[in-house]
Amino acid sequence: MLTSSQSQDSKAFFAIYGGSFDPPHLAHLEILKILNNNPLCLKIILLPNYRNPLKSPTLFTPKERLKMCEILAQTSGDKTIIDDYEIKQNRPVHTIESISALQKQILDSYPLSYAQAKLCFVLGSDSFQSLHLWKDSQSLCKLVEFIVIKRESNAITYPQNLKPQIRESISLSHFNPISSSKVRELLHNGEIEKALKMLPQQIFPFIHTHFKL
Repeated sequence: MLTSSQSQDSKAFFAIYGGSFDPPHLAHLEILKILNNNPLCLKIILLPNYRNPLKSPTLFTPKERLKMCEILAQTSGDKTIIDDYEIKQNRPVHTIESISALQKQILDSYPLSYAQAKLCFVLGSDSFQSLHLWKDSQSLCKLVEFIVIKRESNAITYPQNLKPQIRESISLSHFNPISSSKVRELLHNGEIEKALKMLPQQIFPFIHTHFKL
Protein backbone atom coordinates (compact mmCIF):
# COMPACT_ATOMS: atom_id res chain seq x y z
CA MET A 1 0.00 0.00 0.00
CA LEU A 2 1.02 3.64 -0.43
CA THR A 3 1.38 5.78 2.69
CA SER A 4 1.76 9.54 2.64
CA SER A 5 5.06 10.81 4.03
CA GLN A 6 5.13 14.47 3.07
CA SER A 7 2.77 17.45 3.09
CA GLN A 8 3.26 17.82 -0.68
CA ASP A 9 1.62 14.49 -1.47
CA SER A 10 -1.42 16.28 -2.98
CA LYS A 11 0.61 17.27 -6.05
CA ALA A 12 0.90 15.24 -9.23
CA PHE A 13 4.19 13.57 -10.01
CA PHE A 14 6.18 11.58 -12.53
CA ALA A 15 7.69 8.41 -11.05
CA ILE A 16 11.09 7.45 -12.40
CA TYR A 17 11.86 3.83 -11.64
CA GLY A 18 15.47 3.08 -12.45
CA GLY A 19 17.47 -0.06 -11.86
CA SER A 20 19.21 -3.06 -13.35
CA PHE A 21 16.09 -5.27 -13.52
CA ASP A 22 18.38 -8.28 -13.79
CA PRO A 23 15.84 -9.83 -14.23
CA PRO A 24 12.58 -7.97 -13.43
CA HIS A 25 10.53 -9.93 -10.88
CA LEU A 26 7.12 -9.97 -9.21
CA ALA A 27 8.01 -7.28 -6.68
CA HIS A 28 8.98 -4.92 -9.53
CA LEU A 29 5.64 -5.63 -11.18
CA GLU A 30 3.76 -5.01 -7.93
CA ILE A 31 5.44 -1.62 -7.48
CA LEU A 32 4.47 -0.59 -11.01
CA LYS A 33 0.86 -1.67 -10.44
CA ILE A 34 0.67 0.31 -7.19
CA LEU A 35 2.00 3.42 -8.91
CA ASN A 36 -0.39 2.91 -11.85
CA ASN A 37 -3.27 2.93 -9.38
CA ASN A 38 -2.12 6.14 -7.69
CA PRO A 39 -4.30 8.97 -9.11
CA LEU A 40 -1.55 11.52 -8.47
CA CYS A 41 0.96 9.63 -10.59
CA LEU A 42 0.93 10.93 -14.17
CA LYS A 43 3.44 8.47 -15.67
CA ILE A 44 5.89 5.84 -14.48
CA ILE A 45 9.12 5.99 -16.46
CA LEU A 46 10.81 2.61 -16.30
CA LEU A 47 14.53 3.28 -16.75
CA PRO A 48 16.73 0.17 -17.06
CA ASN A 49 20.40 0.99 -16.73
CA TYR A 50 23.32 -0.07 -18.89
CA ARG A 51 25.19 -0.97 -15.72
CA ASN A 52 24.95 0.35 -12.18
CA PRO A 53 28.17 2.31 -11.45
CA LEU A 54 28.15 0.89 -7.90
CA LYS A 55 27.50 -2.76 -8.83
CA SER A 56 29.15 -5.61 -10.71
CA PRO A 57 28.22 -6.52 -14.32
CA THR A 58 24.74 -7.94 -14.89
CA LEU A 59 23.74 -11.50 -15.78
CA PHE A 60 21.50 -10.39 -18.65
CA THR A 61 22.70 -8.02 -21.35
CA PRO A 62 21.36 -4.46 -21.50
CA LYS A 63 19.24 -5.31 -24.54
CA GLU A 64 17.82 -8.41 -22.84
CA ARG A 65 16.89 -6.43 -19.75
CA LEU A 66 15.36 -3.69 -21.88
CA LYS A 67 13.18 -6.24 -23.66
CA MET A 68 12.06 -7.77 -20.37
CA CYS A 69 11.24 -4.30 -19.02
CA GLU A 70 9.14 -3.63 -22.12
CA ILE A 71 7.14 -6.77 -21.31
CA LEU A 72 6.85 -5.63 -17.69
CA ALA A 73 5.57 -2.21 -18.78
CA GLN A 74 2.90 -3.73 -21.00
CA THR A 75 1.74 -5.89 -18.10
CA SER A 76 1.71 -3.30 -15.32
CA GLY A 77 -0.70 -0.64 -16.61
CA ASP A 78 -1.22 2.17 -19.11
CA LYS A 79 0.84 4.72 -17.20
CA THR A 80 4.08 2.77 -17.47
CA ILE A 81 6.43 3.77 -20.27
CA ILE A 82 9.97 2.69 -21.10
CA ASP A 83 12.92 5.02 -21.51
CA ASP A 84 16.12 3.58 -22.96
CA TYR A 85 18.26 6.67 -22.31
CA GLU A 86 20.80 4.85 -20.12
CA ILE A 87 20.93 1.80 -22.39
CA LYS A 88 21.63 3.99 -25.41
CA GLN A 89 24.62 5.62 -23.70
CA ASN A 90 26.37 2.23 -23.82
CA ARG A 91 28.10 2.97 -20.51
CA PRO A 92 27.29 3.26 -16.81
CA VAL A 93 25.21 6.40 -16.26
CA HIS A 94 24.84 8.25 -12.98
CA THR A 95 21.27 8.98 -11.89
CA ILE A 96 21.86 12.74 -11.77
CA GLU A 97 22.62 12.68 -15.52
CA SER A 98 19.50 10.67 -16.33
CA ILE A 99 17.25 12.89 -14.22
CA SER A 100 18.53 16.01 -15.97
CA ALA A 101 17.89 14.42 -19.37
CA LEU A 102 14.40 13.21 -18.40
CA GLN A 103 13.52 16.59 -16.94
CA LYS A 104 14.19 18.23 -20.30
CA GLN A 105 12.38 15.45 -22.14
CA ILE A 106 9.26 15.85 -19.99
CA LEU A 107 9.20 19.61 -20.56
CA ASP A 108 9.51 19.07 -24.32
CA SER A 109 6.99 16.21 -24.57
CA TYR A 110 4.15 17.04 -22.19
CA PRO A 111 1.65 19.92 -21.86
CA LEU A 112 2.81 23.05 -20.05
CA SER A 113 0.42 22.23 -17.22
CA TYR A 114 2.62 19.21 -16.41
CA ALA A 115 5.62 21.45 -15.77
CA GLN A 116 4.66 21.83 -12.10
CA ALA A 117 4.57 18.08 -11.53
CA LYS A 118 7.34 16.79 -9.31
CA LEU A 119 9.87 14.18 -10.36
CA CYS A 120 9.97 11.27 -7.92
CA PHE A 121 12.70 8.65 -8.03
CA VAL A 122 11.72 5.13 -6.95
CA LEU A 123 14.31 3.09 -5.08
CA GLY A 124 14.70 0.48 -2.36
CA SER A 125 15.31 1.46 1.25
CA ASP A 126 18.86 0.04 1.11
CA SER A 127 19.72 2.18 -1.92
CA PHE A 128 18.09 5.19 -0.24
CA GLN A 129 20.26 4.68 2.82
CA SER A 130 23.42 4.74 0.66
CA LEU A 131 22.32 7.79 -1.34
CA HIS A 132 25.26 9.80 0.00
CA LEU A 133 27.56 7.58 -2.11
CA TRP A 134 25.84 8.56 -5.36
CA LYS A 135 27.39 11.16 -7.65
CA ASP A 136 26.20 14.73 -6.91
CA SER A 137 23.75 13.42 -4.32
CA GLN A 138 23.09 16.89 -2.90
CA SER A 139 22.03 18.16 -6.32
CA LEU A 140 19.95 15.03 -6.92
CA CYS A 141 18.02 15.64 -3.70
CA LYS A 142 17.13 19.12 -4.96
CA LEU A 143 15.84 17.78 -8.29
CA VAL A 144 13.65 14.94 -7.07
CA GLU A 145 11.61 13.59 -4.22
CA PHE A 146 11.85 9.89 -3.41
CA ILE A 147 9.46 6.97 -3.31
CA VAL A 148 11.08 4.42 -1.02
CA ILE A 149 10.35 0.70 -1.23
CA LYS A 150 10.31 -0.97 2.18
CA ARG A 151 10.66 -4.74 2.53
CA GLU A 152 10.53 -4.67 6.32
CA SER A 153 8.39 -2.85 8.89
CA ASN A 154 11.22 -0.89 10.52
CA ALA A 155 11.67 2.84 9.96
CA ILE A 156 13.48 4.17 6.90
CA THR A 157 17.12 5.08 7.56
CA TYR A 158 18.17 8.39 6.03
CA PRO A 159 21.51 8.73 4.17
CA GLN A 160 24.41 10.49 5.85
CA ASN A 161 24.55 14.30 5.62
CA LEU A 162 21.56 14.52 3.26
CA LYS A 163 17.98 15.69 3.69
CA PRO A 164 16.05 14.07 0.83
CA GLN A 165 12.30 14.50 0.57
CA ILE A 166 10.31 11.27 0.80
CA ARG A 167 7.05 11.54 -1.14
CA GLU A 168 5.76 8.05 -0.38
CA SER A 169 6.82 4.73 1.04
CA ILE A 170 5.61 1.45 -0.41
CA SER A 171 5.55 -1.55 1.87
CA LEU A 172 6.38 -4.85 0.18
CA SER A 173 6.99 -7.05 3.22
CA HIS A 174 5.06 -9.93 1.62
CA PHE A 175 7.55 -9.85 -1.29
CA ASN A 176 10.56 -9.92 1.03
CA PRO A 177 11.96 -13.29 -0.20
CA ILE A 178 11.97 -12.07 -3.82
CA SER A 179 14.96 -10.24 -5.26
CA SER A 180 16.87 -10.18 -8.52
CA SER A 181 19.96 -11.52 -6.77
CA LYS A 182 17.96 -14.49 -5.43
CA VAL A 183 16.54 -15.20 -8.88
CA ARG A 184 20.03 -15.10 -10.41
CA GLU A 185 21.31 -17.46 -7.72
CA LEU A 186 18.54 -19.96 -8.45
CA LEU A 187 19.12 -19.71 -12.20
CA HIS A 188 22.87 -20.24 -11.75
CA ASN A 189 22.15 -23.32 -9.64
CA GLY A 190 19.79 -24.77 -12.21
CA GLU A 191 16.76 -24.36 -9.92
CA ILE A 192 14.71 -22.95 -12.78
CA GLU A 193 11.23 -23.75 -11.43
CA LYS A 194 11.95 -22.00 -8.13
CA ALA A 195 13.27 -18.98 -10.02
CA LEU A 196 10.23 -18.81 -12.29
CA LYS A 197 7.91 -18.61 -9.27
CA MET A 198 9.48 -15.21 -8.54
CA LEU A 199 8.99 -13.87 -12.07
CA PRO A 200 5.99 -12.59 -14.08
CA GLN A 201 4.68 -15.31 -16.37
CA GLN A 202 4.97 -12.98 -19.34
CA ILE A 203 8.78 -13.23 -19.29
CA PHE A 204 8.94 -17.03 -18.91
CA PRO A 205 9.54 -17.57 -22.66
CA PHE A 206 12.39 -15.04 -22.52
CA ILE A 207 14.05 -16.88 -19.62
CA HIS A 208 13.64 -20.24 -21.38
CA THR A 209 15.21 -18.87 -24.55
CA HIS A 210 18.14 -17.25 -22.72
CA PHE A 211 19.00 -20.47 -20.85
CA LYS A 212 18.14 -22.74 -23.82
CA LEU A 213 15.69 -24.75 -21.74
